[in-house]
Amino acid sequence: MVFISRPGACPLFNGTSSRTLACSVALAILCLAGCIQDSPLSSSEHTVSVLLESLRDESPDVRRTAAESLGKIGDPRAVDSILPLMHDPAAMVREASILAMGRLKPPATEGVVVLLTQALEDPVESVRQAAVVAIGEIEPGSRLLQPVIGLLRSPDVTVRRAAVQALLQVDSSQSVPALVAAGRDSDPEVRQGIVAAVGEWGGPAASSWLRERLVEDSSPGVRAEAAYRLGTLSDPDTRAALKMTTAKDPDSGVRRWAKRGT
Repeated sequence: MVFISRPGACPLFNGTSSRTLACSVALAILCLAGCIQDSPLSSSEHTVSVLLESLRDESPDVRRTAAESLGKIGDPRAVDSILPLMHDPAAMVREASILAMGRLKPPATEGVVVLLTQALEDPVESVRQAAVVAIGEIEPGSRLLQPVIGLLRSPDVTVRRAAVQALLQVDSSQSVPALVAAGRDSDPEVRQGIVAAVGEWGGPAASSWLRERLVEDSSPGVRAEAAYRLGTLSDPDTRAALKMTTAKDPDSGVRRWAKRGT
């Protein structure tokens, strides 16, 4: 599975009012300065105040850059102000606010996880990927992951892909049974992600199911993932399965990963 980390950008602005233009210039300067500078307390307080106000600006570019800057500064007071932007009409603002939440790392409460789970269902790919990254940064406990687990049953394949990517980022050891139950998904990318997550969090107890996927799955990508994950184990049944795969699998990539694990 591929995880996309999108670095923050410092856009140029074409303000439509003096207030927007002034705010844009200030935010651009913050971006160029890296948004993290040693400065007197009063200056820092003023900067945060300006950025918080800018979260409500009429320009999506300003709202986005304000969210990015607050995330880089890391002031926890920004959390409550950034949360509403996760429903902003502009995708660029939703993405920036979610990534900022990941940087701010608020306590993983049920409300925060629900908002991030909703972001995994966003129609825009970059927003979904931002939610994957933020969930990995915040690291919610197993009890709070139930809404994400529920997305494995979504009729939208892009949502299922995002959900399994998120579960790979955090300790999903308590969710392995649910992952195994979803392991015959119709989409090979989802199945590969599930194999990766089960291999990451299931431990030796998952070896039997991984061997089954290695032999039975129709997708070379899934079988290669299973071979890679099994290569971290050393029980006799696993070694025998990998040797068999090395000799008989029709795909050269799968045979290569199986051979590495023997």
